[in-house]
Amino acid sequence: MATYKPSTLAKNLAYILHHAPEQHGLFWTPDGTMPWKEFYWALQEDPSLRFVREAHLREIGFLGIEFPAKLEDKTLHLCEGYSGHPLQPTAEVPSRLHFACRRKAYLNTLENGLRPGSRPFVPLFTDRDLALRVGKRRDPGAIVVEIEALSASEDGVAFWHAGQGMFLVEALPAKYLVAPRLKESFLEELANLAKKEKTKNKAAAREQTSPPTPGSFFLQSKHLEETASKSSVQARKQKAKYGPDWKKAARKDRRKRNV
Repeated sequence: MATYKPSTLAKNLAYILHHAPEQHGLFWTPDGTMPWKEFYWALQEDPSLRFVREAHLREIGFLGIEFPAKLEDKTLHLCEGYSGHPLQPTAEVPSRLHFACRRKAYLNTLENGLRPGSRPFVPLFTDRDLALRVGKRRDPGAIVVEIEALSASEDGVAFWHAGQGMFLVEALPAKYLVAPRLKESFLEELANLAKKEKTKNKAAAREQTSPPTPGSFFLQSKHLEETASKSSVQARKQKAKYGPDWKKAARKDRRKRNV
């Protein structure tokens, strides 16, 4: 495992996953899960840990080294006896929090507010730099948006405390977002990116839902293999029947059929 012993690597990874996930913009959901990809993206920020892959976590488990999580189907699961930072509803939030938005989703976010993606919560941060770090994992050009957290909390929006400097929300209306001032040319560029993303998503949805055209036939590798197999069997039979002159005999047979 690169320059790390397995036990040393396990300790370093365990510190990030279990002792201080919020310092790396990570959080465990109440069911004790975290997507492997989010952990992997966080590791890419540390040059000494960029080599870590799924196989390294499996090797740690295979060696019987104590570790707080196990990897199953691209998802990290907390092991028995371990728990993530307890998520606690709180009204004690700072006046401002930060979130880094992908460029493709920026205009839609300003219009419709924050919505979670594949996870049940959206992470928000007191530290602008940490918010930007987390955002750049998905988009190198992520744009930081400020959140009027205290006003949202006073209006009834629920916040969960997920560790020092980190809060979670299930959703946040657009009126609590404070967008940075951007050049008109850049806004047009963002609009074009959003349009391309929307077209791409529609095309992907059609591919998933559209059934094959009636009467169509899709050629697969198994069909090619079957054809090749039959041809080779027929050739061997002709060789056995006619001996060295099997090619001449085959040509005669073809001429007879064509007459």
